[in-house]
Amino acid sequence: MVTYVKRVAVILLGLSLWKVSHAESQDIMVLPVSIDDAGSYHIAAEPLHITYREGYDNQPKFSHDGQSLFFTRMQPRVDKASEAQTDIYRYQFGSGKLSNLTETEEHSEYSATPYDKSHISIIGVNPAGQQHLRLVNLDTKKHQSLRTDIEPVGYHAWMTDTQAAVFVLGDVMTLQVLDTESDAKPDVLASNIGRCFERLPSGDVTLTLERDGVHQLYQLNQEHQLQSLDISLPKGVQDYVWLDDETVIVGNNSALELVSSKGRELLIDLASLQVNGISRLALSPDKTKLALVYNRP
Repeated sequence: MVTYVKRVAVILLGLSLWKVSHAESQDIMVLPVSIDDAGSYHIAAEPLHITYREGYDNQPKFSHDGQSLFFTRMQPRVDKASEAQTDIYRYQFGSGKLSNLTETEEHSEYSATPYDKSHISIIGVNPAGQQHLRLVNLDTKKHQSLRTDIEPVGYHAWMTDTQAAVFVLGDVMTLQVLDTESDAKPDVLASNIGRCFERLPSGDVTLTLERDGVHQLYQLNQEHQLQSLDISLPKGVQDYVWLDDETVIVGNNSALELVSSKGRELLIDLASLQVNGISRLALSPDKTKLALVYNRP
């Protein structure tokens, strides 16, 4: 059996979940988003700190109704304070309530994604170190593994109720489509892909392919075909979120930038909030709240 310490090492290497020194913590804040009469978006430096502690909090994702934020938290195991595991937490904006949705002792969970009103999908890591796509019931906390023959899965986005675009670890990271109603081995659709998957209203999924340190955006359609979107992210950046049909928001050190096929422009610099190393982003469905992960000294 693979030890827990080795399981964490595998996750860190394969999923690139963090790059945090002992002097840094990764936290999540939410900033208000507004749009003016001219149709321009603005973000105010008025943070709501979803987390603010020593440790790892990451991978934010808004619920379908925008009233909750799911995220991954690492914390010591109950039975062994020297070891750590990750659980999925939920922050509810109306009440400010923070709750642990998984609370497992031998498993770690990552990459919470809304599935329907009663479930989220996650990447679950079992005691043997295997990484499967799972559904978690929000009421009962019961887990259901999906296609255990496809692993190790790192990230995912649902294209339909039964098909998910998945990031599969290996010598190179590959894009595949996991079909819960099929036993067939999926085709490898692309290699050297980034970790950020975004679902579009059409059900298509966008992702990045990396070339020479630059991540370029592609769209995966319902026929499992890839099309370039002619958008290149800043060098070294692979996380993004769609603001509208043509523009994504990215983090670049302490700045939030707008990136499209036409170029880049500064949206806001958050250095005054002691924000640096902005990575993952999430935008609420009504586009009034932007969640971001950052390194806090």
